[in-house]
Amino acid sequence: MRDGYEPTTMLSIAAEARVAEKTLYLAYPSKAALLSEIIRVGVRGGEGDQPLTRRAPWTEMLAAASVSEVVARFAGGGAALMSRAGRVLWLGEANAASDPQLQEARDRAHANIRSDMREFAAALAERRALAPGLDLEQAAAILFAVCANETIFLRLTDECGWTPDQYANLIETLVTGLLLAPDRRAA
Repeated sequence: MRDGYEPTTMLSIAAEARVAEKTLYLAYPSKAALLSEIIRVGVRGGEGDQPLTRRAPWTEMLAAASVSEVVARFAGGGAALMSRAGRVLWLGEANAASDPQLQEARDRAHANIRSDMREFAAALAERRALAPGLDLEQAAAILFAVCANETIFLRLTDECGWTPDQYANLIETLVTGLLLAPDRRAA
């Protein structure tokens, strides 16, 4: 789909994959279903179908000794995910308005991401690390808007020449500054 979502046909995808178009349709009944699967695989990486919050990197992140280490691991994991899947996430987002199947998949994905961000915010709250006056839902919304935004990642890496590590450092700085209580920012 390097030429864009709309102009790419299932026939051209099948030809490039060197399979019959019928074979492609048997596996993926629509272009939206195929893109949704590409996004799913990109987001999950090599972790299979296990939900993000049940994977070893997530549980190890939350078990880190300090709040700053939890945030650093969160930012690093987000950068790794965006490096793998940022481009296909953007493709899905950019075309969701024109394809009801993509829109439905995007809405489900957003609900899952918001749930993951809420769980992360809750872990910070359990450590009494959230800034005064910031409730769990506000923290989760900030995380969703800032950390689950492939456009930010792509703009910085593609247009500004940033590395994924620089992006991770930015996310770490933003999460620390926006969510953490002043006395927990170095803890």
